[in-house]
Amino acid sequence: MWLSKFYENIDTECRIMIPLLDIKAFKIDANQKNLKQQLGCKNLKSCDYFKRKKDTIYFLELSDFNAQLKELTETKTTIDVKKYIKMEVRLKISDTLLIYYQLLDKYNIRDKNYLKKKLLLAICQNNIRDIQNIDRIMRNLTSHYCPTHFSSIKVIPYTELKNILK
Repeated sequence: MWLSKFYENIDTECRIMIPLLDIKAFKIDANQKNLKQQLGCKNLKSCDYFKRKKDTIYFLELSDFNAQLKELTETKTTIDVKKYIKMEVRLKISDTLLIYYQLLDKYNIRDKNYLKKKLLLAICQNNIRDIQNIDRIMRNLTSHYCPTHFSSIKVIPYTELKNILK
């Protein structure tokens, strides 16, 4: 199927760690070949990958949030940084859902109602404080998107991806 050309090893974007995981998923967003461009949605923001495992579709956003926080706090206040990250993630979530439903519609794929949709925000640092900071920002998003669009939204260290997705 044409979709298989977007099936690749997950790049964690964590340059200080092992960047490629031995787990494959469908690449939504990329510099060159990507699913959203194929669907005519190249200007939308999106999560990085999606993967189906049993009765769940995982949408994956992988980022070095710690580096982003440091970079942003050089030019913005802490409150502005939190607002910016929240809006950025909210846009990615909303646009990813649009892309997903565009995929289903364009290729006549029936959405299985029993499939749970979960969003995983994987961060590079395995630092509990960083996870708690990002998690606080995500609480608002959880109340907005769960349970209507996602059964859960979780912030995890990227090292947990293997346990969840294998």
